[in-house]
Amino acid sequence: MTVDRSSQRSSGTSANPSGTVKGDRPVIAVLADQWEPKSEEGWATRQVAGALACSADVHVITPQGIVPSQRVDSVFTLHETATPSSPTAAVRRELLIEAISDTGWSATGRLLPEYGRLLDRDLLDCWSASSDILAGLRPDIVVIAGHQHLGALDAVDRVAPDVPIVLLALGSDLNSLAFPHFDRIFDRSQAVLAITETERLAIVEHHGGADRVHRIGAPLAANPSALNEPNTWVGTTDYVFVISSTKTHANEEAVALARLIRLRFPENPVGISATDAFSVWHQGRVGEGWPVERSSDLTRLMAWARVVIDLRPGPLFGRRCVDSLLYGTPIIVPGNSRAREHAELGRGGLWFDTPGELAWCVEAMLDPEVRATFSAQGKAYAEDAFGSTDGYIERVLVATGKACSDVGEIGMGGQIVIPGVGGIGAGGATSLPITA
Repeated sequence: MTVDRSSQRSSGTSANPSGTVKGDRPVIAVLADQWEPKSEEGWATRQVAGALACSADVHVITPQGIVPSQRVDSVFTLHETATPSSPTAAVRRELLIEAISDTGWSATGRLLPEYGRLLDRDLLDCWSASSDILAGLRPDIVVIAGHQHLGALDAVDRVAPDVPIVLLALGSDLNSLAFPHFDRIFDRSQAVLAITETERLAIVEHHGGADRVHRIGAPLAANPSALNEPNTWVGTTDYVFVISSTKTHANEEAVALARLIRLRFPENPVGISATDAFSVWHQGRVGEGWPVERSSDLTRLMAWARVVIDLRPGPLFGRRCVDSLLYGTPIIVPGNSRAREHAELGRGGLWFDTPGELAWCVEAMLDPEVRATFSAQGKAYAEDAFGSTDGYIERVLVATGKACSDVGEIGMGGQIVIPGVGGIGAGGATSLPITA
């Protein structure tokens, strides 16, 4: 597959900021509302962009920024339009989707125009400036990160209505994936990328096209240094590690569930990681310290625990739970969370719907034989589905290549050098054989 850039060369235009044509590498534009890796959605977007950078020149366009700018960000060219949407507009959209979905109407009826306008209010114009950037780049493929960003789709279709689109769905909310208002972005996309199998099946169920919806997973790996020695804040081994993701004394369900665990199992050391403190409970005594802030401390606590109980897993794919499984530590998660897939499909742990079920899950995991079985199963699953950077890059490139059969050499064979990009090639360049 090749790209004809003769017209660009003859006219003196270029798809890269330096003003020079970079051979026949395809140009890919990534439209992303969240580019910083602070959330699972932002992190996942950077990983996809990093995988594409192996075989293409990647330009990231985002409404973020204080002033309009263009700069180099690692292996990417970052274009900030400085036209961010109002945070309240996104919250209003989520609340409206939840309210309409709860009535059961959204799956069977046509959305009234006034509801559609309310959903989109203050969320479309922030992408308008992207059209001019896209017109200058003339990308071979556009990746839209987030199925709710209809303004990004409009920005593309204003200047390049025929360019292939790859949608990174980022479907943290299954109600939103099924919401009819977003059908047109799925219909317009030649390929749709999902992080988990749960997300992929939901997209296929509501939008069809099983052959164009691809589960890509995420590139994660266990850091061997975490296994060198335990974090002794709780003990060396055989402790229960609870992650509440809320303040210690907040009036929330996660706090009550954490309290249940340490009261129900007083003979077993229990470490509870809250956002404002870390506490250790054992035999009625408590020790408190600073919150766990460094990722290295968190991974060591997970790696040496008997079981990790994540009461609020990440909404997109439960990254902490995958990390735990990679270290061979089973997980216990809420039954309505995305991380249930790792416990059920990956057979790496248990899930609960009631406080009584949570207590039963912990009791089961305190049995050494039960724990050993889940440990082996979960680690094998996590390594297969998430533990290979090579495999992740190949899945992204193959899915993107299928979106447009006449664009460049996406996923070309041979040795491809991957510069450090977040979780991809972190710590220096890595040479990986990539095949499509």
